[in-house]
Amino acid sequence: MERISTDRPPEPRRPKKRRSSERRVDYYEPQAMYRDEVAPGRRHTRRRNASREDKTFWGKIRNAWRTMTGVFSNRRLAFDKPLFIIIILLLVVGLVMMYSASYAYAFYKTGDSLFYIKKQIAFAIAGVILMFAVSTIPPHHFKGKWTNGLLLISYGLLILVLFLPRIQGVRRWINLGFTTFQPSEIAKFAAILWCAMYITNHYKEMNLTSYPDLETKARINKNKVRKWFYAMGQNFKVAVLPFLVFLGPMLGLIVIEPHLSCTILVVLIIGTQMFVGGTKKAYFGILGALAVIAGYLVIYTDIVPYGGSRIKVWKDPFVDKLGDGWQNIQSLYAISSGGLFGVGMGNSKQKYLYISEPQNDFIFAVICEELGLIGAMLIILMFVFFVWRGFTVSLANPDRFCRLVGIGITSQIGFQMILNICVVTKMVPNTGISLPFFSYGGTSLMMLLTEIGVLLAISRTSPNKVV
Repeated sequence: MERISTDRPPEPRRPKKRRSSERRVDYYEPQAMYRDEVAPGRRHTRRRNASREDKTFWGKIRNAWRTMTGVFSNRRLAFDKPLFIIIILLLVVGLVMMYSASYAYAFYKTGDSLFYIKKQIAFAIAGVILMFAVSTIPPHHFKGKWTNGLLLISYGLLILVLFLPRIQGVRRWINLGFTTFQPSEIAKFAAILWCAMYITNHYKEMNLTSYPDLETKARINKNKVRKWFYAMGQNFKVAVLPFLVFLGPMLGLIVIEPHLSCTILVVLIIGTQMFVGGTKKAYFGILGALAVIAGYLVIYTDIVPYGGSRIKVWKDPFVDKLGDGWQNIQSLYAISSGGLFGVGMGNSKQKYLYISEPQNDFIFAVICEELGLIGAMLIILMFVFFVWRGFTVSLANPDRFCRLVGIGITSQIGFQMILNICVVTKMVPNTGISLPFFSYGGTSLMMLLTEIGVLLAISRTSPNKVV
């Protein structure tokens, strides 16, 4: 009789159960890149719930401070150094040139030649602090509620500014007492974030044509013309209509201020992100034609009362050389006086009340006069290097939302630089657009440096570090 063994086989060893307050975090997970870094490819655990002390107000501030200092002390989380260096160079050179262009006008206007530069330096310091602080925030945190909230805030401010008193004949600024603020600065950043979030959530739908069933697909694909129109219709629903619905009213509010230069800039930013996201190329031709028609109606109607005169003096500024054409004429005099090497730093003559408010939109004319063609080309090359580095850093990030936000911020600064130089050199009509990092404007500089902080954060979170 066979004996049956009563010995039980050994039970397989079960993995140790983790606590509910702990979870495994991958190295490439964005949340893990800001806490307790480990070697690439490994995994680690961290506490999910904070202690009672950390839940207090001061505990949260202490945790935020430790997180920020930890980011700066971690080499693997360092931001892109060439991008940071070129930003600081643009900021420093911009402050120097802004002082050189503004001290004569500041002394005439206020009796203090340092009036504008003191305020600009104060805002620049505050902006750099904001830039460093924002660069420690993971960019994916801006996706979702932050983006929708910022879009609603921008709409509220754009509506509010229409009911406030006019400043210099237009309703673009909100007077804060110690300075003025343009709601359109927030609107530009909100448009960038919303476009990036929408394209990230609907990227497949924007790039693929969907069919209700296989039978319909086979019937449509038999005819190339029918297939093209069907694909265009599907792309319009996903890749064009939402942008018109959510961002079209924003453009309308900016036009009513009126602020044509900002409208053009926001259109270029949105168009760039739509092109990257997958909108059909044919729609850009259609939308471009509609934009030209809309611009013609806006300029030659009472919506923008100065539009027609700007076009007239753009064609021939000597038609009204003591009025609307004055700024263009003096700008061309300044550029032609600079020659190849310029008249020297601080030796500009056109800034002595010939160019109206030389520290603002027409500061590039003073740069050309004092630094000449060589100096102006070096500054343009600095902007070109920034745009190239911004696109390189953005495309190196594996997250689509981060890539699109970086492309939007970089294209904003690039388009703004191009439009300003084209206005100063009379290649396009005068639209009143500032030169980034150079033109006077404290709140706009702070907003610009905050966006740069987001771009630096994108370079931090990229595992594909750019050399």
